[in-house]
Amino acid sequence: MLSMEDIEQGTPVTHRNTALRYSVVDAGDEEVLLSPESDGMQDLVVPVKLFREEFVLTDRFSMGRSRSRSRSRSRGRGRMRHAAPVAASGPKVKGKIKKLVRDRGFGFVRGDDGKEVFFHRSGLGSTDYDSLAEGDVVEYVVQEGPRGARAENVRAVS
Repeated sequence: MLSMEDIEQGTPVTHRNTALRYSVVDAGDEEVLLSPESDGMQDLVVPVKLFREEFVLTDRFSMGRSRSRSRSRSRGRGRMRHAAPVAASGPKVKGKIKKLVRDRGFGFVRGDDGKEVFFHRSGLGSTDYDSLAEGDVVEYVVQEGPRGARAENVRAVS
């Protein structure tokens, strides 16, 4: 069973039965928000209990291995070490909040250049996210992620 101590933002995980790969966007006490690696799929919210039973760390999973071999191999190793998230860097962009999905902790911002970019509350302080509203003018840094452009360090501009 997957230990939640190994899970942090950006951790790659794979569903045991389908072999679909995801990245952890946010892990709360009750639910885990996952972002699929495959295009055309939607983000997935999974209860923690089900997440722990049905998912494995991606580098501990391979379609060629049986589950028992994968499990025994991972038991013999120490805890995985994940690299610290890289601080957002790059030019600041101005835009407006187009949409907020408060119950899932993310939104979309449209830059002055017309491009729409996803952002997640994990890239902001919790009070910063809670204070945002649709239509607010914001400043942010665009970072390339595994699923495309993502706005980081989103801050309201007065």
